[in-house]
Amino acid sequence: MRMIRPAGVVALLVLLAAWPGAPASAVDGSTAQIKVWDTAVPVPPSLSLGTTPGESVEDPAGESGHGTGFPTVATVYARSSHPGGLSGISLWNPDSNVFVWYGKTVPGPLTGSNPLPSSGFPASVDINRGGPVRAGGPFGTSFGPGDIWVGGHQNEPLYVLMAGTDPATGAGRFRSYGTDNPALPPSGQALGIEVDEVTGNVFVAQPGERRLLRLIPSTANVTIWRLEDACAGSCGNPTYVAADAVSRPYTTTVNSARGDGIIRLSPGADGVLGINPVTQVSDDAVMLWVLPTQPAFRSPPAVLTDPQENPNGVITVDAAGSVWFSETASGKVGRLSGGPDGTLGTRDDQICEYTTPGLLNPQQIAAAGSGAGLQVLFTEGEGNSVSVLTPAEADQAPFPSRACTTVAPAVFPVPAVSLQTRTFDELVPSLQTAIVPTVHQVSPAGGSGIRRYSPMPNPLLSTDGNPIGDAGNGFPSGLTGVYAAQRVAGAYLRGNKHFELTSASITAAAQSPEGGWPGRMTGGGRLVSVDGRKVTHGFVLRCAVDQRRKDALQVNWGDGHRFHLARVEAASCGDDPSITPDPRRASFDTHSGRGVGRYDGRDGATITWRLTDAGEPGTSDTVRLVIRDASGATVLDVSGQLQKGNHQAHDAKTD
Repeated sequence: MRMIRPAGVVALLVLLAAWPGAPASAVDGSTAQIKVWDTAVPVPPSLSLGTTPGESVEDPAGESGHGTGFPTVATVYARSSHPGGLSGISLWNPDSNVFVWYGKTVPGPLTGSNPLPSSGFPASVDINRGGPVRAGGPFGTSFGPGDIWVGGHQNEPLYVLMAGTDPATGAGRFRSYGTDNPALPPSGQALGIEVDEVTGNVFVAQPGERRLLRLIPSTANVTIWRLEDACAGSCGNPTYVAADAVSRPYTTTVNSARGDGIIRLSPGADGVLGINPVTQVSDDAVMLWVLPTQPAFRSPPAVLTDPQENPNGVITVDAAGSVWFSETASGKVGRLSGGPDGTLGTRDDQICEYTTPGLLNPQQIAAAGSGAGLQVLFTEGEGNSVSVLTPAEADQAPFPSRACTTVAPAVFPVPAVSLQTRTFDELVPSLQTAIVPTVHQVSPAGGSGIRRYSPMPNPLLSTDGNPIGDAGNGFPSGLTGVYAAQRVAGAYLRGNKHFELTSASITAAAQSPEGGWPGRMTGGGRLVSVDGRKVTHGFVLRCAVDQRRKDALQVNWGDGHRFHLARVEAASCGDDPSITPDPRRASFDTHSGRGVGRYDGRDGATITWRLTDAGEPGTSDTVRLVIRDASGATVLDVSGQLQKGNHQAHDAKTD
């Protein structure tokens, strides 16, 4: 292997740090860069993915493993053109423009006994980001991070695409639940789904049956809570579902006799949600918070023949345990939180509702960040907007932009039953295509802590891929959480397009995936130690230890001393809140680690480091290096800001 001289390492890696391959942030918060992929019109050499894309979810660690890499976005389809099934799921990468596409549901006839859409309409999607690994999956797989769950009103109302592609056939491994079984009947409407990251179990909301389900994927055991049994018919139809940090499901509920509201399932005195394995009984309870604004949500159709009615009343739980939801009918975004006592589920609970002029028909919603850095992002269907709500600002707005009401929950006992559901496993081949996006700039509107990027571009494409006009309201519906830095993605339900929005107004840090951020830091430079020695360094260091790939770190100082990294023993990336890189190009700004190598040509030396990226031009970037020889004696301990050079954090790509 040819060795590179130390000076060459530094020069090469400084060059890599300045390479413009990483996605850049928008210039400032006054505009957003929006990329739009037309997935319905085939523009050579691409293939048409079809129409009616719905909800979307981000894969923050690239664990889904179907050839798209990081970042991956999963979007469900209602009317695709995949020959294997007109309803399914696409996995796509907004950096590489690669779309991997599974057609899942085979069309069926419309008859009096089967009043279902011929292709089925997937209504919701979620990904297991950090749940435990459990054996028992299809074709010898295990359930765990990277599995993508899809629910809807179709012949197979709940199914999972397992992480990774089958190595023998190149197909996706799917398992469907509820085929020909009362637990999840073929006519059932699995409108909302949520993977519980604590247990890996899956919560399902079925509005037509007025019940919530919990599925244990590996055993196919289902626990059913019938809300109409709990509230004597007054709890309404549960629509979308979210889970908090202690595995309690929340759902938005429509047509309650008391009014639209939020419901939570909680364990009783035995502390077990569901049937107690010892006593074989359940003492669970339903809490119902009725919303101040009525109606808040749109009623789900008896049969989900019109996917444009959804998402409807989507719900999420933030890092502090507050519940956020989109009031689809009233043009507001709501938050349910504990009142003065800080405990959610007591008489002083508070519901705050936020709005701003023009806000209309909020759809999918996601929370990012925490504390003062919390932001809530949502799409507006009829408002044709992607909007950013910053609670630290919105809570200062006067009425009617912000209105808070004390709401005490009503409590009802709810029985639970448990049974087994049937499963069906299949290998589904994928299609792959590449679609080149158009790029647009959109200025924000709104106020009172809500920034609305509207109208969202909905370009008509010519045969050569260039936009020739605008198709009008794109009806943005699906939306991910924040991934990488200052980016979200989603789809236009009626406009048949995907989008990615990048803006400096998105200040919430991306969620740290299990095991840390994927990606790497590169760079190098020079600083001076306290005793006046010049120290130069150059590096390429990944955010996780991967012995299959070669990391590099070279340090030179004083009169010819040098350290060469041979092996990384620990590595992690993080987001230091005291560092605000300008511009911000990645979701993290700090790399820390330790390794072993050679000091002045002798093996057995060790090094620990902390490297930061504070943006351009690099003179605010910092270094901390501690090097010890094979005997443990410290030969270099240096820290400070760079005098020359630059560090650059990079979110992971497909390499």
